[in-house]
Amino acid sequence: MYIVLDSNIWISEWGLNTSKGAATLFYIKQKQAKLALPEVIKEEVERNLYNFLSAYSKDIQKKHRQLLSVFGQLKEVVLPSKDDIEARAKGLFDEVKAELHQIPFTLESAKSSLQKINNKKPPSDNNQQFKDGVIWADCMELLKNEDVFLVTEDKAFFNNRKYKDGLAINLYEEASIFDNNIKIYSSLTALLEEIKLDVIIDNDTLVAQFTEAIKSSMDSTLERNGFSITSDATVSISPFVTEDPGKLYIEFKINFECGDTRDEGRTGGSLLLKGDGYYVLDNHELLELRNNGEELSFNDGSEKRNIVNHVLHAGGIVLGHRNIEHSVRYQIE
Repeated sequence: MYIVLDSNIWISEWGLNTSKGAATLFYIKQKQAKLALPEVIKEEVERNLYNFLSAYSKDIQKKHRQLLSVFGQLKEVVLPSKDDIEARAKGLFDEVKAELHQIPFTLESAKSSLQKINNKKPPSDNNQQFKDGVIWADCMELLKNEDVFLVTEDKAFFNNRKYKDGLAINLYEEASIFDNNIKIYSSLTALLEEIKLDVIIDNDTLVAQFTEAIKSSMDSTLERNGFSITSDATVSISPFVTEDPGKLYIEFKINFECGDTRDEGRTGGSLLLKGDGYYVLDNHELLELRNNGEELSFNDGSEKRNIVNHVLHAGGIVLGHRNIEHSVRYQIE
């Protein structure tokens, strides 16, 4: 399976460095798909990204000068240099965490696009869109070998220029001669609905590893309040895609039914454990599991009681301005 993202998608998702972009890379990895990158898209993205980043930098500098004129004194704002911005724009695709199948610009693709312009056929019927015709010709080359999923906001590819009407009729007919299929989507959200898959995390392994790690704290909570566990665990896991497509961040809750060891007539006992950590998909390993608190609840006569053991995680102490690193979280089912 090849996935082709048009320039507008690459730019709006900042080189797939957004939450939806990370989710796309995650599912691509799980499905062993390939990102196909036509040269005409690569060059347009690099050029526009440089222009956008340069404009953002100039705008921040301008607003900082305006604030300085009001406050008289401010901390200096350190922004990327022109060379930094150029290097970042040129190196965008070098950092994509997926297999990239780069498609060079060819004379055959150029001729195919020119023919559509001359015949006023989509995707080059309205505005002499030479680039769009080249992208389509590249997709047809890919279609000879595998299915192709094209994601573009450009209405020129769609029948009647409406997303809901699917692929333009002439493009559909052109693609129908191949054994493989091409599908078109107007957004990453629509693509994600198509390629998403279930992630299975072994509940028993999570419970065993986590309860072993917090055994002393959990046992102390139970013994101090006169309760013991009387049931198997009920587990709820919320997985999130991260900037690393091979590793999920997980938040989880583990609940045990508990019985009164003091025979004081207390009923409805339960122990709720909360935690988070990471799950590595390749080897199914759980890493950096943290205890985010324990809550013992029970009925004491007519009164509902909750005893909470809070756990604080100390952050690093930073003097001066700290560096902020980009991270993403995208919840999946």
